[in-house]
Amino acid sequence: MEWVIVKYPRVRDVFIGGRRSGPANQILIVREGTQTFDLGTPIDYRPPRRTVTVTRTSAADPAMIEFEPV
Repeated sequence: MEWVIVKYPRVRDVFIGGRRSGPANQILIVREGTQTFDLGTPIDYRPPRRTVTVTRTSAADPAMIEFEPV
């Protein structure tokens, strides 16, 4: 079990591997390994997706995945 925070200036749904996984800017629990993150539609953010290997995280030190508005 790993922890991530997907950073975005507004609250949006976060999709991991195409499945809604929770809101941006909150700690989310994911499986260890390579995961693909996006913020769904409309794609008014960049990059349109991020593929990240998530490993060795903790609730106190989650991986940070950042998106920015276009």
